[in-house]
Amino acid sequence: MPSERILVVDDEDSIREIVSSMLASANYKCRQAASALEALALLDSGEEFELMLSDLMMAGMDGIGLLERTKERYPDMPVVMVTAVHDISVALTAIRNGAYDYLLKPFEREQLLNAVRRALENRRLKLENRAYQTNLEALVAQRTEQLRQALGELEKSMTSPSKPWATRSIFACRDEGHSKRVTLIPSLSRVPCRF
Repeated sequence: MPSERILVVDDEDSIREIVSSMLASANYKCRQAASALEALALLDSGEEFELMLSDLMMAGMDGIGLLERTKERYPDMPVVMVTAVHDISVALTAIRNGAYDYLLKPFEREQLLNAVRRALENRRLKLENRAYQTNLEALVAQRTEQLRQALGELEKSMTSPSKPWATRSIFACRDEGHSKRVTLIPSLSRVPCRF
């Protein structure tokens, strides 16, 4: 069951109520703001929202201005723009400024809920990906440090004065052992080398 908090921003009371009731029917928790400035005040108060639905055309600061300020301060919160303006350039401007999606009024309940679900799923995946990358970086750093320590201990043991055998090169030990083995095999020691 969804319990995500959604901020609904529109300067028309009836639109805010309709959108909020549609979302509440799908078990989303909604807060309403009658202007962009009221929305920013709610966001700045420390109240957390997983998504914001904002009208594009509002008195004072418009939806694009709200979108820009919101994306600067809360980049992980997706914003879905809602408007009655049927102009593709307006939609493109919203998307270029960071809107996740764009809904045209009037819209059906299912259109709204689908846009909300997609935006929230996208947010969830981004946050999971960031957490995965952070954990992976921490694991790599930890393993790198373990390897560095192991190499340091190996280097100490190879040069330790209490172990005179360790001061010789590993390759010298291999070569010496190889020479002894070859001289123990009489037939092979007489075979001319053709390399």
